[in-house]
Amino acid sequence: MKREGEKLYARVFRQVRAYILQNNLQPGDLLPTEQALVEMLGVSRNVLREAIKSMELLGMVSAQPGRGTILQHFNLDFVFQNVIFAAAAEEDHAVAEMLDIRKRLELGYMRVAYATLQQEDIKKLRAIMDQIHERWKAHQFFHDDDKAFHMALFAKVDNKTLRSMLDAIWDVDANFKTEEKFKYLDDTIIKHENIVRALEAGNDEAFEAAMLAHFASGKYWHQGRSFAEY
Repeated sequence: MKREGEKLYARVFRQVRAYILQNNLQPGDLLPTEQALVEMLGVSRNVLREAIKSMELLGMVSAQPGRGTILQHFNLDFVFQNVIFAAAAEEDHAVAEMLDIRKRLELGYMRVAYATLQQEDIKKLRAIMDQIHERWKAHQFFHDDDKAFHMALFAKVDNKTLRSMLDAIWDVDANFKTEEKFKYLDDTIIKHENIVRALEAGNDEAFEAAMLAHFASGKYWHQGRSFAEY
């Protein structure tokens, strides 16, 4: 079935993927030969090769001369990193939409995350917070520490897909409007501090309020025109 506006190689990509699933192929298994796939799908070699190349870029298969095209082990982190990076490209609205997704994921899972955090986890968050304070005193940007803070919040949530998505979105966010972000880092630090203090006090209501306040800025609203607070 062809989707409106879909390129031919993308349709072939879906057909090959469907073949893999229908035949329960496993990592290490070979796909049919190029000639067999061309005949099966009714497309040219060039279109098939473009589809297979796309699968290679996503880490789904590996084309090996003399052996054929081999199914690879599925790596969720690799797939999300590539797909999200490609979708974002240099389009600010795409990055803003991804930040909106991250907001909804973190707020949706915050109660689950709270229930998983132990004292050693909270101490780790405090140590990251101390590092953030030190960097900001030296007027240094602390994106990596900010990412580490949020990933630590959700580190013990039993959902690998959630963590993979968050990790990928954080990497896209790294170079997004850094000059504008810099103006609001004082507020960012206060919001992070409130999250840690709520955890240290064992106050779930304060934690939820601090998380909601953290995501109240324009950065996490994909239609917002600036990072200023609403």
